[in-house]
Amino acid sequence: VTVSCQEICFLMISALCINLGKGKTELHEPERSSKIDDFVQNVASEYKPDIVFSQDAYATKHLEKITTNLSNNIEGSSFVLKKNVINENTKDHVGIFLNEKIYQLIDIENECRKVLENKRLANADFFNEDKRAVLVLAKTIIGGQKFLLSSFHAKKNKINDLQREKHIIEFFSYLEGVAEHVKPDHILVGSDTNHRMKLFERRTKTKTFCVKVLLYDYPENCERKIKERNVYDFFMISPGLIPTSANPAVFNVDTAILDHHPLFMRFEYPVSTTVSTTTSNTTSNTTS
Repeated sequence: VTVSCQEICFLMISALCINLGKGKTELHEPERSSKIDDFVQNVASEYKPDIVFSQDAYATKHLEKITTNLSNNIEGSSFVLKKNVINENTKDHVGIFLNEKIYQLIDIENECRKVLENKRLANADFFNEDKRAVLVLAKTIIGGQKFLLSSFHAKKNKINDLQREKHIIEFFSYLEGVAEHVKPDHILVGSDTNHRMKLFERRTKTKTFCVKVLLYDYPENCERKIKERNVYDFFMISPGLIPTSANPAVFNVDTAILDHHPLFMRFEYPVSTTVSTTTSNTTSNTTS
C-alpha cells in the first residue's frame, strides 16, 4: 500500500544589495573599481549570494567584471546581468545579477509595459521614470518557485520628500500590477530609496503594499553611523519570505570606495512536497 502525504520544507534564497555610487571620493575610477572587485570577490567566496541587486552610476565594463567575479568565486555558478540604464551619460543604472544555474529567467517585458500603459490611462505621469526599476521573473530550476525580483533606485535630486514618497508608492503600485499578471510565489526587492523609510512607514501605516520594507540601523562601528549620515539601502519582501536574521549583514566598506554600506541577507520560504510511503500487508494461514 502506497500512502502519499504533503510535507512543508523550507528552502533559502540569499541576496546582496550594493549601491555602486562613488559619492564624494577623491579616488579615480580605476582604483575604486579595483577595490570594489576585491570586495565582490570576498563576499562571493564567503557568503555565496544567489542574487545581487545594484544601483547608481558605474561603467558598463566594470559591471561586466562584477558578473565575472561572482561566477569565478561561487563554485558551479554562472551569473548574468539584467539592467536598466537611467542615464546614458553617467551610466546610472539599476541591475540584477542572477545565477542561471539556480534560476531560469522568464521574459516579462510585455507584462511590464502593459501595466504601465494601463496605469497611465488614469494618470499620464504615473511612475514616469520607469527606468529606475528593473523587474525580472526568475523560476527556480529545482522546485519551480517563481520570484519577482526588482532593483529600484528612487529619484534623489530636484524632488522633495512628499514627491519622493509618491514616487515610491507608484513603484509599489507598478510592482503589484506586474505581480498580478505574472503570479509569482514571492517578491524580493533590493533598493536605494534615497528616503527616510522609518518616516515613510509611519506616514503610510494605513496603506497596504505588496512588499514590506525591512527597516534596520547601522551597527555602531559603521562609518555612516559615526558620521550620522542617514544613507541606507533596503530589502523589501512579500509575506511568504522569512528573513533568517533580525537585521541584514552590513559591510562597513570605506565610503571613499562605496557611498553606501552594502547589505546581505538570507530568506527562507516554504515549499510543499509530496512524500510517499509504501507498506506491505502479509496474511498468515495457520492449519491445525
